[in-house]
Amino acid sequence: YLATRDRDWLRAHGWPVIREVARFWASRATYDPSRQRYGITHVNSVAESNTDIANDTFTNVSAAKALSIATAAAGVLGERPDPLWSRIARGLYIPLAPGGEHHLPFDPAVMADRSDEDFGGGPMALLFLPSLDLAMGTELRRHDYEYGIRPSSVARVGAASMAIAPRSIAADTIGAAADAVAWFATNFTGGTLKPPFNVRTETAGNNVGYFLTGSGGYLQSLIYGFSGLRIREAGLIEAYAPVLPPGWNSLTLRNLTFRGQRMDIRIARDAAGVVRLTRRMH
Repeated sequence: YLATRDRDWLRAHGWPVIREVARFWASRATYDPSRQRYGITHVNSVAESNTDIANDTFTNVSAAKALSIATAAAGVLGERPDPLWSRIARGLYIPLAPGGEHHLPFDPAVMADRSDEDFGGGPMALLFLPSLDLAMGTELRRHDYEYGIRPSSVARVGAASMAIAPRSIAADTIGAAADAVAWFATNFTGGTLKPPFNVRTETAGNNVGYFLTGSGGYLQSLIYGFSGLRIREAGLIEAYAPVLPPGWNSLTLRNLTFRGQRMDIRIARDAAGVVRLTRRMH
């Protein structure tokens, strides 16, 4: 809906799903009066070795986003949202380090197997995906990257298709061009493209394919990572500075349509070497 403004589609197709997802997350959140916050317990983390845990960060952030979307969609359609949706979205616990310098992957009380994060299944990088894009200050964003993403081995994470895009995009959001390119390159060097037809698999060590999460992530790295663009209520905004890999002259996204307007988006360096994004309307 944010890309098309198609209210008929939202009412007939989007809203029924959005509403039920919000109802589900509202049913899963519990209020802790002693801490005056909501939490979600008995979760299987995206870091798959961690099961039946409390307050997985990616889960809580995703739930809050879904509840906020439902409240906004109800407003567009003139529906009455459940007031609990916005209350839970505002009050869901998002784990931070004791000093508040960076997010944690889980509730600190969880005894987690942290080795799975390094393999690429950890929650931290997923907070940077364009569809979630957890709002935070510049310093907190950089600290999250330094704590939860940069220590991962590029070669090791590259062996897991779904791990590549969020790390590359995270690097883009803090302007770490070299890191972004290193992660992006593992789409081709990580061993997940299998001959003879370059079928993308889940990991370098298995043949679970065609793995669309990995291929979709590759496209997101190009469309949202290098451009810094995000879809918002206000439009297709330049949320982050564009990034152009060293050695690339330019990157052009052709014939995009957003809210009925066709455009080309070009990322290139100006005469001073500064990376700029320009739009040409059709």
